[in-house]
Amino acid sequence: ALLDKIPQPLSKGQIRSALTAVMQRQISMPGTFDENGWLKIGFSGSQINMSEPYINTGSLYMCTAVFLPLGLPANHPFWTEPYSEWTNLKAWKGVDVGADKALRKG
Repeated sequence: ALLDKIPQPLSKGQIRSALTAVMQRQISMPGTFDENGWLKIGFSGSQINMSEPYINTGSLYMCTAVFLPLGLPANHPFWTEPYSEWTNLKAWKGVDVGADKALRKG
């Protein structure tokens, strides 16, 4: 979204809607934060056993990528497009969403 390189048929509103749902889910999950308010390792709550051996609490900086859209102006379509169901919601409803493909440079 930050570089306006969203593949079709995705929309900026769809990306924002999905990102918002993920953030709400992860932040509200019990066990996400320790007694001092620090993030714990895991995808949804504390899940240390799913991490790679090199991951530690210093690696949690990676979660700050979620703030990248804050660099977009308030009138950017990322913020102004209406809510839209994202791919996995559509797929579980039987909507033909097409094949998922990796994004490549070039």
